[in-house]
Amino acid sequence: PVRFLTGVLKWWRLWPRKESISTPDWTNWQAYALHVPFTFLFVLLLWLEAIRSRDIQHTADVLLICLTTTALGGKMINIWKYAHVAQGILFEWSTWDLFELRSKQEVDMWRFEHRRFNRVIMFYCLCSVGVIPLIVIQPLFDIPNRLPFWMWTPFDWQQPVLFWYAFIYQVTTIPIICICNVTMDVVNWYLMLHLSLCLRMLGQRLSKLQHDDKDLREKFLELVHLHQRLKQQALGIEIFISKSTFTQILVSSLIICFTIYSMQMSPVLQDLPGFAAMMQYLVAMIMQVMLPTIYGNAVIDSANMLTDSMYNSDWPDMNSRMRRLVLMFMVYLNRPVTLKAGGFFHIGLPLFTKTMNQAYSLLA
Repeated sequence: PVRFLTGVLKWWRLWPRKESISTPDWTNWQAYALHVPFTFLFVLLLWLEAIRSRDIQHTADVLLICLTTTALGGKMINIWKYAHVAQGILFEWSTWDLFELRSKQEVDMWRFEHRRFNRVIMFYCLCSVGVIPLIVIQPLFDIPNRLPFWMWTPFDWQQPVLFWYAFIYQVTTIPIICICNVTMDVVNWYLMLHLSLCLRMLGQRLSKLQHDDKDLREKFLELVHLHQRLKQQALGIEIFISKSTFTQILVSSLIICFTIYSMQMSPVLQDLPGFAAMMQYLVAMIMQVMLPTIYGNAVIDSANMLTDSMYNSDWPDMNSRMRRLVLMFMVYLNRPVTLKAGGFFHIGLPLFTKTMNQAYSLLA
């Protein structure tokens, strides 16, 4: 799945076009020409509208999309800076012999998890992209016309002629923001999913070690090397997703709070398309917090199961030298493998519950 995602990011100038690159490319003028007049300018106009607002309801309506686009801007800067790190990890997964699937059990596991990942992401994309037509089409039938999102403009957009300039700008910007935001999130989640699958694959191979294998020591040392490489890749993935996930966690509680507040204050029967759009938006924002914690928790669980997998191998019948190596490796496996957001929060299911509790407290 990640090949299609990185292809989309390349098209939007958010992913390196060269296969082998070791440093960020800050001279990508095409990316600046595309995103500065749309994404970053749109964020600025939203913040100006929020600052000038004098009504709490109006401020909540503006901050809904304002906080989302602000987090998106941070994600864009992060991916420009660290995309080469993730690209190197993906290259290793696709070319190194250590990560080649060697049994039907491993192939079946990968296929099952990829199918489930595709179904989850399809639902997330439908919730996210499905908001666009509901938000864009409904304002055209309102009298007087109104913009899909409130934003500050240097002219009076409520005039019939000037309205279309602001409307066309938002209709062009909103799909760009949505596609980029969804794709960057899904790439982060896939990296965590694939890392957890590699750890599960390592556990399966450890549990299959037999004492009568002629190449037992070589196979064992190869698995130790694989584990060391996975821990290094976990550090690289943490570098890539840390700041973007941390930014998303910081703003998600506010976004969820303002979304529910706006739904409570708006008449449902008078604006059914708007209410449906807000419901989809709320589900998408909850999934934006829940899915990374699920895949981050899968990394933790897969790493913690390695000790049991090693214990389930045929170690009692191995010679004394191999048993010493197994013992040292099991002690080494006690060091947890976790991913952190911003260096503060462990990306796991407890982080999701904390975020939702914070959103409820703010709403209350």
